[in-house]
Amino acid sequence: MKRPSVLLPAALVVLAIAATACQSDSAEQETAATSSVVNPDIAKVDQVKAGSFVIGFRGAFPGLTEGRDDAALTAIFTETCADIRSGASEDEITTALTERLDTGGTAPTPQETAAVHQMVAAMCGQQ
Repeated sequence: MKRPSVLLPAALVVLAIAATACQSDSAEQETAATSSVVNPDIAKVDQVKAGSFVIGFRGAFPGLTEGRDDAALTAIFTETCADIRSGASEDEITTALTERLDTGGTAPTPQETAAVHQMVAAMCGQQ
């Protein structure tokens, strides 16, 4: 099945949503910075960012959302974000993400995997 070439515009929409979701007041930023110093091994993911990812993912990759609820899509985001924050290599992240994106009936293209990786990396960042 050939998918329309909507990856770049879809990724741009998701990044715009992420930029809006990433804005927070200084108290939230201070709390996040303090919690990562106190417990650096725990990758706390902002639920607003995860929700933005789910919305953007559903719009950009409808074929990869079949049979998945919001919790399953949030897991793709949080697990990939944890991989990125742990310092895993690009190959390790790409392999794991490809497996997460495979729905059993529809495997992601390398371009889709790369676009999702870029979305997650832009949205999860270091907190």
